[in-house]
Amino acid sequence: MKLSYRGVSYEQNSPQIETMTGAAGGTYRGATWNHQYLRHIPVPQPKVDLKYRGVAYSTGDPIDVEVVRLRREYTQVNGATTDTTAIAAKQKPVKSDRQLVLRELHSTHLDHLRRNLERRLQIAREKGDNHLIQLLEAESRQLA
Repeated sequence: MKLSYRGVSYEQNSPQIETMTGAAGGTYRGATWNHQYLRHIPVPQPKVDLKYRGVAYSTGDPIDVEVVRLRREYTQVNGATTDTTAIAAKQKPVKSDRQLVLRELHSTHLDHLRRNLERRLQIAREKGDNHLIQLLEAESRQLA
């Protein structure tokens, strides 16, 4: 669309919005008009199992609720489980990669602290600062 503002011409390219026509909204001056809805990807609502005064119910589509109920009955009858705590209890404890990385990171950090402390202690000895040497030796004992 070509536009002009204070003698400056420019072309506006507005984004194309996809819409879909809904049900008839009514008539205006003899012409029927329809609702226009934006076309978008529907967002699924979360399925929640709730309980009110001892009566269990679920939110969501009734067909989906029925599927969830049947799946729960199947897992109870056949002994299959999707509960992560039950699965974890059946498995033998294994140290995860994360724990190994954290342990290695901790030892590397301590090595760097010790190396930095040694360098600072060497500089203090070169300068002859006895008070700083005592402080650094106390810090060294705390690290060990």
